[in-house]
Amino acid sequence: MPKEAAIEPQDLHQIERLQQVLHALTAHGGQAWLVGEAACAVLGDRALPRFAPWRIAVLGPIAAIGDAAGDAPIALESLEGEGEHALGVLLSAEPIRAWALALDARGQTVDPWNQVADARDLRLRVPGDPRAWMAQGPERVLDLAVLAARSGLTPDKELLRLARRDAGNVLSVPRAAWAERFGAVLLGEHAGSGLQFLYDCEVLQRMVPEVCLMVDFHKSCPVHHKDIWDHTLQVIEKCPQSLAVRWAALMHDAGKVWTRSVNKQGKVHFFRHEELGASLMEGVAGRFHLAPELRDSIVYVIANHARANVYAAEWTDSAVRRLIRDMGAHLEDVLAFSSSDFTTKRQWRIAEVRSLADELLKRIREVAAEDAKVPPLPKGLGHVVMQATGLAPGPWLGELQRWLEAQVAAGRIAPQLEAEAYLAHAQAESPQLLAVQKGNERQRLSRAAKHTH
Repeated sequence: MPKEAAIEPQDLHQIERLQQVLHALTAHGGQAWLVGEAACAVLGDRALPRFAPWRIAVLGPIAAIGDAAGDAPIALESLEGEGEHALGVLLSAEPIRAWALALDARGQTVDPWNQVADARDLRLRVPGDPRAWMAQGPERVLDLAVLAARSGLTPDKELLRLARRDAGNVLSVPRAAWAERFGAVLLGEHAGSGLQFLYDCEVLQRMVPEVCLMVDFHKSCPVHHKDIWDHTLQVIEKCPQSLAVRWAALMHDAGKVWTRSVNKQGKVHFFRHEELGASLMEGVAGRFHLAPELRDSIVYVIANHARANVYAAEWTDSAVRRLIRDMGAHLEDVLAFSSSDFTTKRQWRIAEVRSLADELLKRIREVAAEDAKVPPLPKGLGHVVMQATGLAPGPWLGELQRWLEAQVAAGRIAPQLEAEAYLAHAQAESPQLLAVQKGNERQRLSRAAKHTH
């Protein structure tokens, strides 16, 4: 399981910024509270949400907060009513109990239902009777997984028991709802929590059994290799919020279960696991009724994710250009995944992987920018010149083209004219470039012949 994100120095800075915003909102007699997910994170000593807005409930006129918010994803909500009663109405509508919390500018907690313990213990409970909540429909277990993936909290024992008891009912949920809710789990900031819950309650086994075989798979090998299930959950959370990339992250190592081998030297291999994983994904995509375009993107990333990982600084521009050409529209997704596909704790290795990923992206942009430039001279110019002069190819032709390119760069003639215009320009401005005797075309031009205006 991915470890819960601890508070980092940048989070402390953001918490200070939140306090400044709260003070600005209350400076003129109003009241303001940090509520919901962000309040739960602060009171639970966890990192602030990256994907969800930091909600602030305001009672009274919403004052200008100036630059206090900076680039923080703050969302202001206006309350109606009196004091904490209005706040209580808002908190009572939160989908999980740990979010039914508020924090004011002085650091005072509003906790109408004593839920701070849930925030600190990473416990997910729903409002009211959990049995009644789960009985609202078979899709409720998927809703619970979405909440776990969004919050990073773990459903409590009673919710887990109820979900496991009715796990088979997920097969009654329409496949469109499967795709929607499972996609929301994958896109969650804490996707690993949602997926682990689905596995623990035996729902994942009924939806994507292919990935369930990765759990504890490493324990069945006489030779040590990494826990590919834990690795998978970590990689998913590191990937950008792209459905294609996160689906690929879920399935990218699924083929290892059937391709593992150990050689005589005791080294573990998973030959062609990428291809098998891509094939497995085609079956999963059919089961979830995924759109063909999304399916094709996911399958391509899985099948080709190792290619970008082998990049080295020694690659030529031609090799980079071949990568761009071969991957086409899938290039961005492959790069997004490959730059997230590492879970080492060794700092030097992390730095190396990130450096290579950044360098490859830079090289791709440079090559693409170079290829996007409109050439100054038209195609077929050399052929036109040789036909007009009767000369054969040789160094003289390269010298002529370089001179003409310099003339275009200097603004002495416009780019991309008809070939005949450049021939006439050379004949008028530097005829010595064309003063080549037939039969001597392969000879280098003299210094005098290379002279240009």
